[in-house]
Amino acid sequence: MKKLSIVIALILMIIKTANAQTQKGDQSLGLGFNFYSNSQNFNYTGPNPVSYGTLNSTSFTTIPGYSYFIAQNLDIGASMGFGDETEHQNDPSTPGGTIKTINKTYSPTIYLRKYFLFNNKIGIRTGPYFLYQYSTSNSVYSSNSSSNYNSTSHYSQTGINADFVYCPSKKVGLALNIGSLSYNHQRFDSQSYTTSDNGVSLQFLTSNLMLSAYYVFGN
Repeated sequence: MKKLSIVIALILMIIKTANAQTQKGDQSLGLGFNFYSNSQNFNYTGPNPVSYGTLNSTSFTTIPGYSYFIAQNLDIGASMGFGDETEHQNDPSTPGGTIKTINKTYSPTIYLRKYFLFNNKIGIRTGPYFLYQYSTSNSVYSSNSSSNYNSTSHYSQTGINADFVYCPSKKVGLALNIGSLSYNHQRFDSQSYTTSDNGVSLQFLTSNLMLSAYYVFGN
């Protein structure tokens, strides 16, 4: 609670003392990226002795984007995300078997962002956004090819996003996502069934952070 109060106080101070960084008619090109790696152990219990397994996953996402400043420190833009994730899982229910899953995602996003910068150097940018994500998944069993399967999912998200921004120069900026409040809808289609769900998500300073850089040009 104390950490959250400090962050809120800092944001309010930044907004109160914000200075102009960009002008109407300026444009920006950006590139965001995210890398994630995870390893975990799990076990199966049942009538047979406990079986132990592992799951190792790595993912990398790149997000090029473009925006146009419709007013001072206010831009509207779009981006396109490309993600790859690979999972290796041993399957205790199949002796000697492993499962390799490859997920690919494509996620266009549109957004409106307001920049609040102190001394033209540091601050936040925040505003509404809408994201749509299409994913494909291919799972291959090493010991039983008849168990291989493919699936797809459709995911949409709308809400308010916030980034921490640092500008080492007038034309170059760095941004780190610090949180979002969003409404989510997802539909999952496999070879045998279809599911869907909805939910509201509040994220703040998670371990899966998106870092981006952008270049401003124009006036």
